[in-house]
Amino acid sequence: MSLDVREDFPVTTTRLTSPIDGQERPLVYMDHAASTHAPQPVLDAHQRFLSEAYANVHRGAHHLSAVSTEAYEDVRWKCKAFVGARTDQDVLLAVNTTAALDKAAHLVAHEPGRTLITQMEHHSNDLPHRARGPFSHVAIDNQGQLDLEDLERKLERYETKLVAVTAASNVTGIRPKLGTVVDLAHEHGARVLVDGAQALAHVPLDLRNIGDTGGPDFFAAAGHKAYAPMGAAFLVAPEALLDEAPPYRPGGGTVSLVGTDEVLWTDGHERHEGGTPNVPGAVAMGAALDYLRGIGLTRIREHEVQLLNQLVTGLSGTPGVTVLGEAPVEDRVGAIGFTVDGVHHGLVAKILDNEFGIATRNGCFCAHPYLVRLLGIGDDVEDLRDHLRQGGSTREPGFPGAVRASLGLYNTEEEVKRLIDAVATIAAEGWQGSYVWSPERDWVPEKPRAITGST
Repeated sequence: MSLDVREDFPVTTTRLTSPIDGQERPLVYMDHAASTHAPQPVLDAHQRFLSEAYANVHRGAHHLSAVSTEAYEDVRWKCKAFVGARTDQDVLLAVNTTAALDKAAHLVAHEPGRTLITQMEHHSNDLPHRARGPFSHVAIDNQGQLDLEDLERKLERYETKLVAVTAASNVTGIRPKLGTVVDLAHEHGARVLVDGAQALAHVPLDLRNIGDTGGPDFFAAAGHKAYAPMGAAFLVAPEALLDEAPPYRPGGGTVSLVGTDEVLWTDGHERHEGGTPNVPGAVAMGAALDYLRGIGLTRIREHEVQLLNQLVTGLSGTPGVTVLGEAPVEDRVGAIGFTVDGVHHGLVAKILDNEFGIATRNGCFCAHPYLVRLLGIGDDVEDLRDHLRQGGSTREPGFPGAVRASLGLYNTEEEVKRLIDAVATIAAEGWQGSYVWSPERDWVPEKPRAITGST
């Protein structure tokens, strides 16, 4: 199944001129797991707000402030409805998923117990918990999937207050069995925080029906991975916790009264949203959710599965190419990490860009523990640590990593085939250009690439 949406996205008219052969090629954008492009309806909503309704929110009595406040607060309800949150959950708005996850860690920091963090996590759903109390990691198996037996063992061993788990890996696209995780955690008295950054725009969501115990307690995601501009995100959280925790960032908007020796804090989400928010970004995020809802997440998922099956089959069948993680396509979202034998991941990504016009991402994807396991680095980790302590860089050719191709709404079967064919050419050492690694610019071709606008 295909989605007839390409004309909604101005970026699909972008063409790149190769510095190697001088040919102009259409951009094939496959870095949606990092950030997505906004379609024209979202861009229009963003510009319309800036042009016609821009004003600071909440305490203003004038017309534009009221209009801006209504538009901003409406986004909170759009987020809640889009993911199927419970009536006893509220929505906190934030600037990105990292900030939203950090707010979740803050909200439970005062409670006793340990946080269990899966080894699949992006650093943003790992490091905030490390900074706020005792933690342990839940293992993954040899296929790159969450080890549910290890989770159960640790829940039985530790007094656990929170389990931090991704809805879908940003490295492999693998989706843990969230229903099982939620029910196991709740049976042991722990809450569950789901990093939904890679799921929000990819699969239908109904948080209330994940598992049999009411679904996850927290859910975080961002607009810039769901076809909105950067700068807006949200956290679904239990209403009761918002009043128990101290303000996340004290300041304007978080107080009812400030005296010289006493402060009365507000309640609910306002207690944790100090300062002027990115109102235009939030409005655009709401417009993006409306856009996705208009297409239908079921249709979006069918489209992605079709392309994902083509991508995984093609890459897995290419000699010299290894797809990271093992899981059926139905248990993944469209973010696939892979390696090419004998070719550094940074060079693969640069060749794809310069010689084929294909945008991917490379590196460790802010998920070092997961990638270390997937790549089988094992005992070499300490050597890497020593190298970095001595002034080395993670960008150097010897540093391990992978390439990631991630799918979006407007990608096509033809574009997936272009990627597969390009990777096959690289695996056969058939690229044309000459590349030199530079500490300042990574892999450098002979001259910079030119970018042109629409055809």
